[in-house]
Amino acid sequence: MSLKKSLQLFDPESETDRIVQFISEKQDQIGSSAAVVGLSGGIDSSVTAVLALKSLPHGSVEIVFLPENTTPQRDREDVVALEEKFGLDVRRINIDGFVSVFAEKIPEELSEIARANVKARVRMTVLYAMANQFGGIVLGTGNLSEWLLGYFTKYGDGAADIAPIVHLYKTELKRLAGYLKVPESIIEKPPSAGLWEGQTDEAELGASYEQIDRILYCRHSLGLSKSETKKNLDLGDRIIERIFAMVDNSSHKRENPDSLTRS
Repeated sequence: MSLKKSLQLFDPESETDRIVQFISEKQDQIGSSAAVVGLSGGIDSSVTAVLALKSLPHGSVEIVFLPENTTPQRDREDVVALEEKFGLDVRRINIDGFVSVFAEKIPEELSEIARANVKARVRMTVLYAMANQFGGIVLGTGNLSEWLLGYFTKYGDGAADIAPIVHLYKTELKRLAGYLKVPESIIEKPPSAGLWEGQTDEAELGASYEQIDRILYCRHSLGLSKSETKKNLDLGDRIIERIFAMVDNSSHKRENPDSLTRS
């Protein structure tokens, strides 16, 4: 089955019911009384926030927007759009001060990527502090495409108590967002982690998510080898080689730390 055929069979309504039940059951199992979602203004966190509201009692979902000086104005506006459409009560905490103090304590000047990862880890620290405060759990907002690529910060946005949408490819998530009536401005916006000015996921990855998901679907869902994927797709060898390498090289991000066993 191709990704296109899989998308045709994808049922947003039943998938919503499935995720809502998962979040509710997991919260009961963990014994938490609240859930915390970090909102970025992007499609992944917006979908997660809406699903959390559908899953848990009114007032038990804490939604937090953690902007800093490189956060695009469009993301700020989209947070407001989501807030107004769904009647959210979004808490806003600017993280510039946290990041600056951290960077000042490091002897060497941080590179762009190192500073970006600090931002992601600061955000997760704030989310977990709030989860501890309210007796809640942190809901992850990562999708399957980013998870397989390793396109997330280890112990940053990759950290969570449960990951309700990590089984969905980015292209599937876009359809789910439409069903949930997430604002169109969020759905159609170029995906970006917003970690530095002008950054977009697809420019950094060198391909569109539609192309990336076709490759990932062949490898992950169909179990095809690299050579088999090249025969099945008309995307060119270079991008297929790159995506396979990203999956291979990021495997440590998806696993627990290696350790010795007791002798």
